[in-house]
Amino acid sequence: MDLAPVFEKIETYREEVVEIQRELVKRPALSPENGGTGEHEKVDYMRYLLERLNPGRLIQIDAPDPRAKAQSRPNLMAFYGEAKNKYVVLAHADIVPPGDLNLWESDPFELKVDGDKLIGRGVEDNNHGFISPYLALKAIHELGIKPVRQVCISVVADEETGSTYGLRYLLENHLHLFSKEDLIVVPDGGDQDGTMIEVAEKSMLWLKIEVKGIQCHASTPHKGKNALNAAAHLICALEEVKACFSKEDPLFSPPKTTIEPTKILPNVPNVNTIPGLQVFYVDLRVLPSENTEDVIAQIKKVAQGIEREMGVQINIEAILNQKAAPPTDPNSPVVWALKKAIGDVLKREGVPKGIGGGTVAQFFRQKGLPAAVWMTSEDTAHQPNEWCRISTILQDAKVFAYLFLMEK
Repeated sequence: MDLAPVFEKIETYREEVVEIQRELVKRPALSPENGGTGEHEKVDYMRYLLERLNPGRLIQIDAPDPRAKAQSRPNLMAFYGEAKNKYVVLAHADIVPPGDLNLWESDPFELKVDGDKLIGRGVEDNNHGFISPYLALKAIHELGIKPVRQVCISVVADEETGSTYGLRYLLENHLHLFSKEDLIVVPDGGDQDGTMIEVAEKSMLWLKIEVKGIQCHASTPHKGKNALNAAAHLICALEEVKACFSKEDPLFSPPKTTIEPTKILPNVPNVNTIPGLQVFYVDLRVLPSENTEDVIAQIKKVAQGIEREMGVQINIEAILNQKAAPPTDPNSPVVWALKKAIGDVLKREGVPKGIGGGTVAQFFRQKGLPAAVWMTSEDTAHQPNEWCRISTILQDAKVFAYLFLMEK
């Protein structure tokens, strides 16, 4: 099929990209955990856009959440075409908070246009992931072309805070809406040249480590047990733990298990007191070939040595222990289709890879539904002055249009 008219139509959507981004950015879809009321206003606008393309079916599934507006979290699925097999493209509506506003050069909830760049919270994560497939479908609709497969554009809630009210809710309560024959694409991650096709993720392990000592005056340290000092020893000893988990898997970048101390809680309010309690956190991304329980056991073993040496008590709690889902086969139909689309549209070679970060694709994989994560990404998600390019959104729209119209 000659896709030139479709691509030409997509190129006329530059101002529409700006307008949609403007409308999405000014509707902060923050979860209750992050101080918001949920995604309703943003999803209502997305629903309006999807309805303009005359879907055969449009389903809104609200997950009960008494903390949110309307006591629920909205999830949309819009179906176009009548073919039995379908493409599912799934984006998420929610965003992360803007963080320190002093680090922003403009209002995070008011779109700033700087030439080809669009700046604002959510423009890349994950407005881009919704707009590109939407514009692909819009071009196809306006030209009166029928997709080869049925196309489902889905928008879910709660991706940034665990997906309890988003995709996990859909899969637990409405699994019949999906099929193992579906080609599922999650446009929520990628690289700058659009060649990375994410097919695997590491296990995610978050540890809360509590070090209990004895508080005392800093001038008489012999009367106490310095919890901060012991915590520092344990943080340094994590390098020993890393050495015990040195396997490499070239599918991933970085190819090893990572173990990184991150958040540390305040202890004493004044300089001249030795703290008797220190709490810090560790973020671990564990290769699927290694066991998270083994990593925890090794950290506890090291901690026990510090307890004996320094006379403190160390408690280790796994606040998140999310085991890696089986990877999507790099030779699966969805990966093959993406590789072909990337090759023919972008003139580049798509490469299946694994990542240390987490996406909702893992929940599809846990249910035996092969899913691939793909979009062209500047990797500005969660940063101040988050940005993306208009040209990249249009480029990705062409890739999605190719997928929707590609011969079987």
